[in-house]
Amino acid sequence: MASAPRTTIARCARTEPHGAGPVTLSAVTSSLLSVEGFVAVDAPPASGWNAERPEGLAAQLWAHARPDDVTLGGLGLPDGTVIRGADGSVLGWESAPELEADLSKLWLRCAQSFPSTGLWPICDTGPLRPFRAWDLGRTDTGEPFWLDPYGLPTDAYDVVNTADREDYFRDGVDDPDFFLTLLQDFGLAQTGMQLAEAERMPTNPLSGLLLPTPPQRLTLVACRRPADAALLLDFGIPNDAVTPGIITGVLRSWETRFGVVPVTLDLAWTGFQVLAPPTEATQIDRLATEVFSFASDTGIQSGFHPGHLDRQCDARTMVQSREWLIWWD
Repeated sequence: MASAPRTTIARCARTEPHGAGPVTLSAVTSSLLSVEGFVAVDAPPASGWNAERPEGLAAQLWAHARPDDVTLGGLGLPDGTVIRGADGSVLGWESAPELEADLSKLWLRCAQSFPSTGLWPICDTGPLRPFRAWDLGRTDTGEPFWLDPYGLPTDAYDVVNTADREDYFRDGVDDPDFFLTLLQDFGLAQTGMQLAEAERMPTNPLSGLLLPTPPQRLTLVACRRPADAALLLDFGIPNDAVTPGIITGVLRSWETRFGVVPVTLDLAWTGFQVLAPPTEATQIDRLATEVFSFASDTGIQSGFHPGHLDRQCDARTMVQSREWLIWWD
């Protein structure tokens, strides 16, 4: 169920994706979705399993059916714990601590089996629980600290339309053009904040996944598409106002266009693999601007990495890689 459209108060120039000409973000409206539109708050995967695959999303990134105990049994998992919702449904699985197993290979096997299992693997993340915490925080006056933690933006620029990040491109400064100046400083202003066009997806995209860095633990999340794992884990980055809804909405956009799927969701680092990175120079620049706009504090502090912690790079270099690492804190 969509909420009423909102108009952002930001003032950055943006060009519409289909060449409709430059507009200002103050004229861009949003159709943020309420979390109740596709999951139940008390048991996230309990609904949404009858939905149609979104237009443009690769078939292999949309689970065929909701997982159950038979699904888990067929994966041959090592020691771990099954997490269930209030209705007994399978929310996911968590590996046992200090498990003597090759979790990198298990991640790859589970990720490539996702279409038939509906279980997406995440490395080294927080616990999977049948409740949400982001909507419980209160200020000293009793007001909600997070205004709309499960509002879903449609893309990285639509993030400014969410209640918890509506002033992101202004950042409290007097200069309304400061963000455009920042983009110019990093060589990204020429994109006009236009969304990158989708890359052609391989016929069998999941076959191109790589072994991740060996994790300490592994979590399987019951979800229709990999991007939703962040929302169902109630995962966000508090110190950068990246709520679970914001990261999920942005990931959905990148997942549909470039096959960006989550690998690691940690408060310090988020890791992704990209099934179809952009190859044309204009689209590389546009996606780099999206990434920088989503995590500009990271970009300013050289927190982008092309899959290896010992290598730092700018957003333009990272988006051409099959692996992304984004540092947050």
